[in-house]
Amino acid sequence: MDRFIRSAFGSIWSLELLLALRQRPEHRWTRAELIEELRASEQVLTRSTADLVAADLASVDEEGRTRYAPASPALDESVREVVALYAARPATVRRLIVGGKSDSIASFADAFRFRRKPGE
Repeated sequence: MDRFIRSAFGSIWSLELLLALRQRPEHRWTRAELIEELRASEQVLTRSTADLVAADLASVDEEGRTRYAPASPALDESVREVVALYAARPATVRRLIVGGKSDSIASFADAFRFRRKPGE
């Protein structure tokens, strides 16, 4: 489950978008509706939508409308588990999303750290 959460959600906004889409899975949301629903910026919505589409959890049609669309029953079940975990332990889910990104950033930054040679 941890791996799924870290890979599917680029931010808490992605998770919040998924929750909104999942509440009305048959609805094809316009960008304006989603911005109003989430109280998010256009930039946040664009990035969050891209995260969910890349994770095969949402689709965007030719009119630019977004809907909940997991690519498989297994993905839908994983989403159900995330929703249940988020309802029971939201801080845990947030840490997995945010912590996974900061670990990657820290690893990247460490690659540029100068190291002393032994004996210096």
